[in-house]
Amino acid sequence: MGCATTSVKITSIVLNAILGFLAVGAIGWIAYNADTEVEEFVIAAYIACSVILFFAILGIFAAVRESVVLTATSAVFLLILAIPQILSTFLFIHQYDVKSGQEAVELAWQANNMDALQQKHECCGKSSVQDYVHLSQLIPPSCYANLQQTTDHLYVDGCIEKLQSFYEGDKLRFIIVSWILVVFELICFVLAVVLAISFKNKQRRLEF
Repeated sequence: MGCATTSVKITSIVLNAILGFLAVGAIGWIAYNADTEVEEFVIAAYIACSVILFFAILGIFAAVRESVVLTATSAVFLLILAIPQILSTFLFIHQYDVKSGQEAVELAWQANNMDALQQKHECCGKSSVQDYVHLSQLIPPSCYANLQQTTDHLYVDGCIEKLQSFYEGDKLRFIIVSWILVVFELICFVLAVVLAISFKNKQRRLEF
């Protein structure tokens, strides 16, 4: 095998490994934020990332084994994965409205279920801690860092602002991760095509 093919093979293995790690990281990120996303989106994202992980592993195995069939299969499915992912990311950017932090906080406030929000997002009340003061209510322990009820541990920001920032940041992170995955998928696709051709040519030479 020529030096150029060996370099492509090593690069393909490394990039497929990185793609696999990115897919695992994306799965972990989805799991952490599952309670803030629509169930259908979470399920679709789990499936997509799991499939990406599978074909990243297949790409590594195919390159190591120098298998024409497996390498070609990996290339085809990486392209099949990348195209709808590109389309869905464009749709997500232009058509997906960021969830309303105000709506989520209002629902939690009315249900008297603010504790989880306040601890997770390090906030207090809807607009500020004054929401409790104006209602002559005790400030709940969840408004304090590590539940230590002292002034210097009190969260001063309201949950609407914090949650809205979280939702907007969540959308941006999804877009960035999605484009990174697409780039790696396309690069791995090109490398897989080059390797499949190289492996096929090598097989032909060995036949003579």
